[in-house]
Order: sequence, then structure tokens, then C-alpha cells
Amino acid sequence: MEIRHKGMRIILWVLLIGCMLVLSRYILFKKGLSYYKQHFTKEYKTYNIKDGWKSANKKPFSTIRIYSRNIKQRESYKNIGGNLIGFVPLGFLIPLLLVRVRGVIKVTAVVFLISLLFETTQLLFGLGEFDVDDLILNAAGGT
Repeated sequence: MEIRHKGMRIILWVLLIGCMLVLSRYILFKKGLSYYKQHFTKEYKTYNIKDGWKSANKKPFSTIRIYSRNIKQRESYKNIGGNLIGFVPLGFLIPLLLVRVRGVIKVTAVVFLISLLFETTQLLFGLGEFDVDDLILNAAGGT
């Protein structure tokens, strides 16, 4: 289904941009403004990407397994559910807006790449932990 009406396309683009901003807020900027001011003026100067990579989860399904054992705990629910649900809108909006990105494999690949961008940004700027399980859950959510 191709969206030809210009007004509808604008609305869909605004929704996609809004979705990306919400994801950025919850993935990259979970803490308050004062934290990031402190982080980028002092802590980031001593941040080492190699140390971030050492603490990253590179083993598929390891954190998913840990969280799924304790799914009734709020943190587990937030992690698994948030990673899945947060990327669902991308799975709808991207194929509506981008004709060349239609079909399960293409949409999953694009959502995976967007998730990889978020995870890599966390690693590069010390804004969180790189987690391969987040990539898996985000891609599954956007599929």
C-alpha cells in the first residue's frame, strides 16, 4: 500500500520522527539533564570505549534468559517489554513511508540497523551498555 496523499505522508513522517525522539529519550537519555551535563563535561573525558566493550553483553540471549526467569519483577518486565514494544511503531511506519523497505526481512533489517545505531551510540558516548539482546528484542518488536 503506497501512501500518495501528501498530508498523510507528512503525518506519518512526523509520527516516525516522534517515535525516534521517544526512543532516543528512553534509550540514550534516561537520566536528568544535570547528569548529562556532568557526564559530558567531566566523566566522558576519561571514558574508554574498550572498557565499555568489555562490559557489553555480546552473548545472544544471555540477558533475555536472566530477565525471563524473573519476568514478574518490574525491571525484567520493563527490559523485555520495553525493548519489544518500543520498536513496534517502526515496523508499521517504515514500510508505509519507504516503498523499497517492504517485507518482513527488509523491515527487520532496517529496524535492526536503527537499533544497532542506538546501541553503538550508547557504547561510543558511555550513555549505557551495549547489549546484543537489545538488538534481538528491538528487531523482533519491529517485525
